[in-house]
Amino acid sequence: MNKQEVIQRLCKSGILPVFRTSDVQNLFLASKAFYDAGIGCIEYTMTMPNVLQLLKEGIASLPSDLLLGAGTITDGMTVDLAVEAGAKFIASPGTSREMIEACKRHGVVSVVGAITPTEIMNAVELGADIIKVFPAACVGPGFFIDVLGPFPGLHMMAAGGMTLLRIKDYIAAGVEIVTFLANGLEPIAYATGDSSTITSTAAKWVEAVRAARHAK
Repeated sequence: MNKQEVIQRLCKSGILPVFRTSDVQNLFLASKAFYDAGIGCIEYTMTMPNVLQLLKEGIASLPSDLLLGAGTITDGMTVDLAVEAGAKFIASPGTSREMIEACKRHGVVSVVGAITPTEIMNAVELGADIIKVFPAACVGPGFFIDVLGPFPGLHMMAAGGMTLLRIKDYIAAGVEIVTFLANGLEPIAYATGDSSTITSTAAKWVEAVRAARHAK
């Protein structure tokens, strides 16, 4: 799968669950639960224990059309390791030239954090594929409307502080992908391995994105 296909898959999914937890016992069960809800892409952050091995095991055991990516990466060496483990996209909380150049070298999608027009412009000039506004709750949906005026055609992600009730506003503002803390969506269900509850709640997010896009 080439970069453009991965970007299209991320944008089509519209939702990116992000796992950031030290409790990884039910990681794959929960990942499959999100997939069953209709979510096609998931991020494992580098802050989790043994995440490179988890990426390898997840890619081997989860559905082949579920894209796993690695997040919280700010340097080129970690990009190398994550790509070797099988990550299909790389995400960073901010803009790192080294991270972006490593992604370009490997031909993998870079999801780059930025929260001002100058940062967005710098990220685009460096070759970022998707702009992740983080934390999006600090700027709100109107920010995306304003930014997409001088930067039309950007693939925009809203990360941080997203709620089910606010999805419609962000999608209407031009956001293509929203994120949430995957292990925090249904924390008790995650801790106990209750996959049906995770799938049921995640499906509400999938439907919210679908309805918001239909209403545009």
